[in-house]
Amino acid sequence: MPTDADGLPILDQFSGEGFIDLVFRISVFENGDQRYRFHLSASYDGNEVGLNVEMLKGIQGGFREDENEELQLVQENVYHEGVEFFRSGVDSDSLVSVIGDLYGLPLRRLRMVDSHAFTAIALHEGRIEFDSELANIKLFANDEEKCPEEDYFECFFNVDFANGLAYWNEKDQDYREALIKSLTVAAL
Repeated sequence: MPTDADGLPILDQFSGEGFIDLVFRISVFENGDQRYRFHLSASYDGNEVGLNVEMLKGIQGGFREDENEELQLVQENVYHEGVEFFRSGVDSDSLVSVIGDLYGLPLRRLRMVDSHAFTAIALHEGRIEFDSELANIKLFANDEEKCPEEDYFECFFNVDFANGLAYWNEKDQDYREALIKSLTVAAL
């Protein structure tokens, strides 16, 4: 995997076919009683960008096969506020500004919100061993009934604790404006 001189992955190296997929190094990892806490960082144009994350421990596969061998959603494995992104400083402001630029939105310097919580569903069946396997998680934002429909968005957040990497991948290009609007508070 290409990295910069400091060993940070190049942020958008896996983007392609019109989708913006982001890769980060996991650092400052804390294995708390109920949540994992860690920092994500990457390099973009020679600058470090990043954010802090908290993720509920015990997230399990969101699907199981029914008697017809079709995958069904397991409601008890839908985790409201299962993943939360936190601003860590100017590196987070830089990150949301870069994402806006990569999305082709009007170029401006943005400030990341202090925090934003997501509903999380693991795209697995059964138990997930976070210490040894890649966990593929789908995030849903602004999915409460009170939120305006135009603020809703989805994305993928895949964590690989064993290799110290996380991937934040775009699900649909139509969600770009809602994502930037939700993760920012104002232009700087």
